[in-house]
Amino acid sequence: MAEISRLRDELVRRAGETPGECPQGLVIARMCAGLTLDQWEEIAREGHFLQWLALPACGDATPHLERIQRTIEELAHQTRQDPLTGLANRRAFERNLKMELDRAYRGGTPVSLAILDLDDFKAVNDRFGHPCGDRVLLSLAGALLGHKRIYDMAARIGGEEFALVLPGSGLAQAETTLERILQEIRQRKVACDGVDPAVGVTCSAGVVCTKGRAPVSVEQFVDLADKALYEAKRQGKDRLVKAPIPDLFDTSRATLVHAQEKKFLFTGPDT
Repeated sequence: MAEISRLRDELVRRAGETPGECPQGLVIARMCAGLTLDQWEEIAREGHFLQWLALPACGDATPHLERIQRTIEELAHQTRQDPLTGLANRRAFERNLKMELDRAYRGGTPVSLAILDLDDFKAVNDRFGHPCGDRVLLSLAGALLGHKRIYDMAARIGGEEFALVLPGSGLAQAETTLERILQEIRQRKVACDGVDPAVGVTCSAGVVCTKGRAPVSVEQFVDLADKALYEAKRQGKDRLVKAPIPDLFDTSRATLVHAQEKKFLFTGPDT
């Protein structure tokens, strides 16, 4: 915010005007390229940014707006990014997942979600220190980035908990991707200062898929993936567990209903 304030003062000084004296030269910050309305409102809420809606753009001050735009874009990016790994943070993850769930329901297409958690990560921190723990987290982030497609989202949603949103992927495709990721993590060795040999870790994961046949909330979807993750931990860690598909048509129930309807038609109601 201090940088924005300094730039504002510099703009006014260079233009030799004040915002009130050059009404034809005002630029509205939310119109800057690359800044959506949602991003602007998020910055305004969290950064007390409302007073910077209008900026003077008189005379030779116009080029300096590029610096302001870059600053705004950096702030918007920071609200969506995990500072350690560079992956999406939990807020961006939840927003993206809601968008993909809505899209899946509108189009009747699948979307899968995997939640991954490093096994015994606390022991890594306790034994080797937090800098080594950070390198392990970066290693997992690298594995996710190496296997995700351009339209997938990898996110860090907790301390050692990560998520992967896979639009258009059914359960079989998601399972294949996740098994490759777990195998890579299993094989990776993380070099840490003063630690010999390099640190090896494993990861557990839970995956869930919707077919887009019925609306599914973010909370429900995450809860199903979480439960599958906990089951993977319970079964011994270093594995993937699949959650039930939330909108899969229950054929056993349909068969029962159909049988009851036939009984009513042929024999009448029970007395």
